[in-house]
Amino acid sequence: MIAFIIPNMKRALIISLVFLTNWSYGQVGGQNTYQFLDLDFNARSMALGGDFIALKDGDINLAVANPASIKEKMDNDLALNHFIYPAGINYGQLAFGKTFEKAGTFVGHLRYVSYGQFTRTDETGIEQGTFTAGDYSLGAGYGRQLNERFSVGANLNLIFSHLETYTSFGFGVDVASTYYNEEANLTATVMARNIGYQIKGYTSDNNEPLPLEVLAGISYKFHHAPFRLSLLGTDLTTWDLTYTDPSIGPSIDQLTGDTIPPPSASLVQKIAYHTNFGFELVPSDNFFFRVGFNYQRRDALGIVDRKGASGFSFGLGIRTKRFEFNYGLSFYSAAGASNVFGITTNFSSW
Repeated sequence: MIAFIIPNMKRALIISLVFLTNWSYGQVGGQNTYQFLDLDFNARSMALGGDFIALKDGDINLAVANPASIKEKMDNDLALNHFIYPAGINYGQLAFGKTFEKAGTFVGHLRYVSYGQFTRTDETGIEQGTFTAGDYSLGAGYGRQLNERFSVGANLNLIFSHLETYTSFGFGVDVASTYYNEEANLTATVMARNIGYQIKGYTSDNNEPLPLEVLAGISYKFHHAPFRLSLLGTDLTTWDLTYTDPSIGPSIDQLTGDTIPPPSASLVQKIAYHTNFGFELVPSDNFFFRVGFNYQRRDALGIVDRKGASGFSFGLGIRTKRFEFNYGLSFYSAAGASNVFGITTNFSSW
């Protein structure tokens, strides 16, 4: 079975990416189920502005986000990332890589979100105990090197969600293709994620679409300086991601009596909503410093006239003989920030 699937992966990937934009829906908040799949599940990606897929350096954490970056060196790698959100919300990711002599390398992963404990009340406000809510995705990814510079990969994810007494089950597939030129220190990736179906909705006869998204990214590391720059394009199937407040209607010019239309986003702003920027300082093989900027997050979530560090993110990475530690800090608004801690080890090193 595997021998049949592997040679046809390239053909299937090309077909799916060519026709994807003809039938996909844009990733717009509130219009899809399983929105937790759009979260960053590792410290490195969050520190670099989010949705980081444009790298192939053997990091198993990034391999979950981009299966085309799966490599043989991930054999026996184990990684855990855990995020701490305000209000007791916690989520994270567990990943493990295994290489089989004939089949190749697979990366299994579990992504989880715990929304904490809630108080149940009736329509009159009388408390009736507590309940919990959570989302989970259990999956496996496979990557294959097509030639010296091109690779492809895919994830299969089984998705489960429970909200009080309501449950839902579905599946999703991610497909990706990566170009990696080691001599030029250049990496580029095109990816489509969350292609799937909600098999069982929260209520009967109500199946909602998954947050399907097409992304593209590129990163470049300078040859004679310890810097890596990255640019990510997100939500490429939906042009205008800006929000227009329906409560703000046209106004009347008091001098001329002309009707003034409500303000709308400029072309530059619409383009900026699709872009994430990342900067990584790599002074040695054992220390990393990261900075990211997400314009959409800053403009949409930042408080007017008090944006502060909204949209910016920072991170550190330290590598020892047996462990690699990562930390990420992301500012969403003046109301607070998100922290994530990650640890990676390889059982073979023990």
